Amino acid sequence: MKNSKLLKTFILIAAIAGPAISSAKLIQILHTNDTHSFLDNSDHSTTRGGAARLKAMIDQYKAQASAEGVSTLVVDAGDFLEGNVYFMADGGRKTFDVHNEIGYDIGTLGNHDYQMGSAELDKLLGNMDLKFSLIVANIDAGSQYKNINEKIKPYKEVVIDGIKIGILGLTTDEILYKWRLQRGAISNPIEAAQRYENSLSARNDFVIALTHIGVLKDIKLAEKTKYIDLIIGGHSHTALYEPTYAINKQKNIVPIVQAGMHTEYLGRLVLDLEKGKPLKIASYELIPVRVDEDKVDPAMTELVKQADQELNTYYGNDWLNEKLGFSDLKANDALGSRKWAYFIADTMKEKAGADIAIHMSEMNGSNYPVGIVTRRTILNSIPRIFEIEQKYGWDIYTTHIKGAWLRITMDALSYVGQPLTFSGIKMEYERGPLGFKIRNITVNGKKVNPFKTYTVAFTEGIIRGAQGIDPRTIAILRNPKNTEFKIWAALEEKIRKTETINKICEEGEDHTILFPNK
Repeated sequence: MKNSKLLKTFILIAAIAGPAISSAKLIQILHTNDTHSFLDNSDHSTTRGGAARLKAMIDQYKAQASAEGVSTLVVDAGDFLEGNVYFMADGGRKTFDVHNEIGYDIGTLGNHDYQMGSAELDKLLGNMDLKFSLIVANIDAGSQYKNINEKIKPYKEVVIDGIKIGILGLTTDEILYKWRLQRGAISNPIEAAQRYENSLSARNDFVIALTHIGVLKDIKLAEKTKYIDLIIGGHSHTALYEPTYAINKQKNIVPIVQAGMHTEYLGRLVLDLEKGKPLKIASYELIPVRVDEDKVDPAMTELVKQADQELNTYYGNDWLNEKLGFSDLKANDALGSRKWAYFIADTMKEKAGADIAIHMSEMNGSNYPVGIVTRRTILNSIPRIFEIEQKYGWDIYTTHIKGAWLRITMDALSYVGQPLTFSGIKMEYERGPLGFKIRNITVNGKKVNPFKTYTVAFTEGIIRGAQGIDPRTIAILRNPKNTEFKIWAALEEKIRKTETINKICEEGEDHTILFPNK
């Protein structure tokens, strides 16, 4: 095996060099991120990903390393809860049970782990006997949330084969998400790292940041700190097949790794650590989560079956798995997620009787419907809720905007921080030094009438999140109306009468996607 050869080479060098490097150690780190309750398999696959395969692989590589005298640390960089219908099994508890049994030593929280809100997160943690350390340094939930304060710590310090390692947890403070925790109980992750790194470095030989802030912010984190030696990240769903490197304030090189999403990969990192010397990466790889089916972990398989039983009890097996229609989108279509986002926007526009619909395409993600569509397929295609009791998903909201305000609205919404998908409106724009400059807008093929009032449909996520977004957005979106139409139910209606999703959901006269300027 690759690691065995690596170890033999290391031992040979040590024998030749003598005591000068005798204190160096190989340490294996296995890491995941953004698993998002994908308990059965990864996107559009029945043979890859899922908790039972992941558990088997983690145990395999731990045992292999142990046999070769190499210790292992298993970590997760957040977003293990909301993101798949499995999250709805027993109010998130079944997913948490699975995560608790995977074999992690340390984990951090992602935005979809606290999207349920402070009270629900506190309650969920109160029901869990954690088998791993949960660390977030930039969270301040308030003294009333006893379980959050008791079970989430800023960092974890470990000693592995005589090497002291401080591991700092950081989560995203993006304004789109952080309002769910007591209106912004999450502080700037880089500033939090700067507060903790001195003391962690003083007590430890190496400092690792376990982050859920995305690769670009991981690079900034490295550049703005002095003592972080390695960043293991999440949030941007990036499959880094090789480490990305940044230079810290002391001109040292900081490796950054991330393992994609949805249990598709297991990251395997072997470190060559010696006290007083820079951290070295001996080897690194992303391993597809595939194992022979007779080798999947049986206990984990049973836990996933229990989650399925909970879902079938909660929704009803026949209701959840009824065939509704067919999607001709392809699993490997690079534009598949975007086309499905257009379909969602079209659905909201039609159901609400609106002129325009605005959808945040990040909210549906990559698990769009392929082939036979059931209600379970739809729930997984836009698996968004806020409160756990939102059994049937988000509502569709509408508001009214004068034509003269449309351009200002589009400018304001570009500050949301995520790509936005539109139905019924076409924009011509260009990126400038101060962000986007919109040149022209048409609504349903006609030039905007500045005196006309247009009805605009939004996802619940945009409306409720607007309270924490740019103040201009709040002013423009005041007094929205909840239509009480559920997005999942509306999608079901449209799927039943749609012959081809692929053809009608292309970017064209009344579809636009607007990317953020930050």
